[in-house]
Amino acid sequence: MIVDYEKDPRAKEAIAIWEKGVLKEKDGSMSDAINFYRSALKIHDNVESLYRKKILDEWMLHKKLSGLSMTTDAPDEQNETGKDDLSVEENAELQPCWILEILPDDILLRIIKKVILMSGESWVNLSMTCSTFSKLCFHDSVPFKTFAKYIYSKQIYDKMAMDLNGITDINTFEKEIWRGDDYRMLRERPYIKFEGVYISVVNYVRYGSNAESSLSLLKPVHMITYYRYFRFYENGQCLRLLSTDEPSAVVKHFSKENKPRHSHMCYWSLGFDYDFGHLKITRSDEKYTFIEEFQIKNQGNKRYQRLKWLSSIVVDKEGNASNCSLRNEKSFFFSRVKSFKDPG
Repeated sequence: MIVDYEKDPRAKEAIAIWEKGVLKEKDGSMSDAINFYRSALKIHDNVESLYRKKILDEWMLHKKLSGLSMTTDAPDEQNETGKDDLSVEENAELQPCWILEILPDDILLRIIKKVILMSGESWVNLSMTCSTFSKLCFHDSVPFKTFAKYIYSKQIYDKMAMDLNGITDINTFEKEIWRGDDYRMLRERPYIKFEGVYISVVNYVRYGSNAESSLSLLKPVHMITYYRYFRFYENGQCLRLLSTDEPSAVVKHFSKENKPRHSHMCYWSLGFDYDFGHLKITRSDEKYTFIEEFQIKNQGNKRYQRLKWLSSIVVDKEGNASNCSLRNEKSFFFSRVKSFKDPG
């Protein structure tokens, strides 16, 4: 049922209170604004929609009046140039804020492109605000093209893997495989995420032994918990840490500028095996080279959120390789960290 807010006293009262909340929000007084919004909702539960309709009606009226004024001749030069501040204020009050009616789709798509470059999460959040943005965000090719160009330009591919597959240029390769279908490429081509940390939580049980003087038949049981952390950088570096410290104590300051004790700086690259989801992480010291390999996989509906172990190899200076046991190891899961957003 459509309510005529001009004839319904409750609707008019609720809109008036809602407008006070809008003014408070513009001034930065969010607590006062929320109080006004709550009061308005108690009077009329559909007040936000009525307020938006009122704004739209005012804008449409303004457009009609502007069209009429353009078709009438100016009485004289004095009236043309003698508009006082009141007219300016009236025009300012009628400025549009109903962007979905006022702005064409190409402008809205430019806004969406800017949002995508902020973060993929912001893109999803914007799409959920209304049906118009949902349609433009996920039923138009521009957003997918923007995100694909943004994220895949940051991926680093192993030079040897490219040579073995006869690939000289990754951009040419992706055009041959996906033929400009960015939506399909995003669904089929895994990528590394940079604005967060990949964390693996490992729990296992270790059985202890009784003291020599103990008469107990039961052996003590120890629950061992440790964490592995990866943070990837766009220049091919990767910060690695094995620690018993929980994420709440590690993640906030986990960076190559402030390296935690016992952390290592590694190098990462992608290969083309495992449906383009082959990840290799390497590091070296004076005696050994360590190679850890993973497959990038989905976590439920979240794409490319998980790193599944494939192998962990240690190679000495003579070239002798040893495989490390993965019996207790668990997959890594990506956790977004807002402060890791590249300011550039």
